[in-house]
Amino acid sequence: MKWNSYISKKYRNDSSLFYEIIENFDSLGEIIFQERNVLRKIEHSVLGTLAVKSFKKPHLINQLVYANFRKSKASRSYFHAEILTSKDINTPKPIAFFEEINKFRIDSSFYFSNYFEYDFTFRELIEKRNMFADWEFILKEFVQFIFNVHENNILFQDLSPGNVLIKKNNEKKTYSFSLVDLNRMTFQSLSLDQRLQNFIRLSLTDEMIPIIAKEYAKYSNEDFNLIRKQLHIKNNKFIERKVIKNKIKKLLGKNS
Repeated sequence: MKWNSYISKKYRNDSSLFYEIIENFDSLGEIIFQERNVLRKIEHSVLGTLAVKSFKKPHLINQLVYANFRKSKASRSYFHAEILTSKDINTPKPIAFFEEINKFRIDSSFYFSNYFEYDFTFRELIEKRNMFADWEFILKEFVQFIFNVHENNILFQDLSPGNVLIKKNNEKKTYSFSLVDLNRMTFQSLSLDQRLQNFIRLSLTDEMIPIIAKEYAKYSNEDFNLIRKQLHIKNNKFIERKVIKNKIKKLLGKNS
């Protein structure tokens, strides 16, 4: 067994501390998210407040692929975060990643970043809309943020409600947005169709679409009606696929 790792320059003299966290991961801090992967918030006396993600062990083929031919999810998360920060696009500051390799297969992997103190996620804008007196203003600022991401030739393929963290800047009366779960990204010049499709996994409401369309048209100098129409079409298709997928899951659950 061996470990592959990359630690940002500031923390390279503290490598032993990261291994201690990995060894005791299941008993440290508090769980922020637990599904396929486990994300913990860990307060450390030397390293500060960390967000540490433990990735689920991949299936056999990907164990071999990630160890030998392709960057692991932990590695991609780190280097994608570095790219974003180099372009002044907010994401929790990357600190390190670690990969446990056993017999040419990846067993486990971890990604360390600074913990980003946020007030809510994009999900709350959808599910708790009435809580926000400045709901429309937040949405408009978000569109400007995503337009800037697109202008930097970045396609964040996991742009979903839980992956957009939002913090209110009380003094400026503005909002900051931070992207997380970065392992699926591509870097290329984007067509308008790709840009609009990128919004769809956010589970947009009918109320959101004309606001997003108007703002994106303003920044992109594209036609508002075209953008609104395309967003409606794409959003409806996404919802239909989601309904069908959920029905299939229920049927499979009943038959199992």
